[in-house]
Amino acid sequence: MVGMTPIRPTAALLPVTVALAALALGACATEMRDEMPGRAQSAPPAAAQSGGLKTLRQIQAEENGHPAPAPQPPPAPPQKLSDASQAPGQPPPVRRRGSSSPPPPPIDQPATPALPAPGSTQGLTDRAKRDLMSPEVDRLRSEDAMGRLDPLQQRDLLRKQQDLRQYGPGPLGY
Repeated sequence: MVGMTPIRPTAALLPVTVALAALALGACATEMRDEMPGRAQSAPPAAAQSGGLKTLRQIQAEENGHPAPAPQPPPAPPQKLSDASQAPGQPPPVRRRGSSSPPPPPIDQPATPALPAPGSTQGLTDRAKRDLMSPEVDRLRSEDAMGRLDPLQQRDLLRKQQDLRQYGPGPLGY
């Protein structure tokens, strides 16, 4: 370290240090949002109400001994005159937020044409099930007529005939 002088905070580095500190504080600031809408919230801190952080120009002006320039208010949003009874000089009414506020007005959308209700497919389903079951029931009926069914097969025949009746009459009416 021969011939090198240690770095000391000088007047030239002070504005840079202040600017970095202001940026660090700005990065730490949290966004305020309503975590529980509809419930009463406490007032935000006074620093947040008055704009909170100072601008770099204000900080530099204070350090140099000059009076700080007055903070400029943010530009007002353009006003819309939606109601004919509202005077041009009056601000629009402020809408309350929370659970007691009325819902927003409906958005006008073109009416969609009414579509007919889809037809029921229950009849087609029943017919398909009946067509699948009827050959087996016919075979069991013919076996039963010849006396070849044991009691368990007769029970299956009765159950299948009951299921077949549930799906309605077949093409022959029974």
